[in-house]
Amino acid sequence: MSRFSIYIIKEILLIFFLLVTLLTGILWLGQGLRHIDLLTNDNISFISYLSYVVMLIPKITTLTIPISLFLTVLICLNRVRTDSELLILWSSGESNTNILLKPILIISFSVFFLYLFIIVVITPHSLNEIRQKIIEIRSSGINSSILQERKFISPTDTLTIFIQEREGNEIDNLLIHDLKNKDKPQTYIAQKGEFISNGNVKLLRLFNGNIQVLNKSDKRISVIEFDTYDLDLSLYNKVESSHRYPDELFTNEIYNNLKGKSLGELNDYEREQFAEINNRIISPLYLFCLSILPLLGLNYLKSPNSNSVIPISIISFTALLIKILEISMSNLLIDNNYLVYLGYLLPLVILFFFITIIISDDPFSILRKYVLKN
Repeated sequence: MSRFSIYIIKEILLIFFLLVTLLTGILWLGQGLRHIDLLTNDNISFISYLSYVVMLIPKITTLTIPISLFLTVLICLNRVRTDSELLILWSSGESNTNILLKPILIISFSVFFLYLFIIVVITPHSLNEIRQKIIEIRSSGINSSILQERKFISPTDTLTIFIQEREGNEIDNLLIHDLKNKDKPQTYIAQKGEFISNGNVKLLRLFNGNIQVLNKSDKRISVIEFDTYDLDLSLYNKVESSHRYPDELFTNEIYNNLKGKSLGELNDYEREQFAEINNRIISPLYLFCLSILPLLGLNYLKSPNSNSVIPISIISFTALLIKILEISMSNLLIDNNYLVYLGYLLPLVILFFFITIIISDDPFSILRKYVLKN
């Protein structure tokens, strides 16, 4: 391998890791701010909040790695072109295959295995950790952070809360409708309320109000007046469903669930798992297409002074189409598992087409030679 190829590899790796870190950091910060309300929850410590948002990083990197790889190669190739480094090598008779394709393929294979490991191993683990953290948060009871002024909030299927004003844990004018006992629904009305902790138990202390109980059997309403009343919120903890989405399942779990079954024997949930496990392998294949795509533009940018706006725009638009194709095939595979073969074939055909153009400067030259020979 030439010194220039080693130089290209170092440049691409440096820019790639910088871009991945930058883009992942931006998206992670946005997700962190989106869930910042967890910190206002009395049961959620900063450590718990931080561990929750950290678990979002693997999923975010599945979005940023393909984008970063494409942008890295595009930026790197455009820079060496404008610095006349490629012009010197081209003048000496070197081809794009020798000086650029090989190092980019080496980078692509390295990123491919990293991306595959993240999708197949790390991301399912992180999504499971997130699920467990959500269960832990929801099982801790109802908290003041979920309540919004002048809005009906239903933290569970059996409970609806309305508050007029709130300052911290103190509430003015609230109404609570409780359907836990469907035969005797209860409505709590109070002038004031306050969230308090009694050991590990969360309580909503109500002041100056009444409880209206409807007996559905005789349609009578009983009214109980109170000065203070403690409502135990732990009684309304939301029980999380045991159902797990396919992307939360470990790869070996999916494999064991589908082992020995034909496509015709799969139920709807198993078909989703089949699509998921195959998409975990198909998605990294598109990395090769995105990394080699910028090389196509060099055929039209031989001079450092060439106008690069149009070729780069076309290449970027093509990259967008490739991502749309990847997402579309991923969704279609869920609806029709028999498209799995097409799912694997598409990125390989695109990759072969790109490499053919780069090597021969004519995508149909190999086909013409084969036809003429026969």
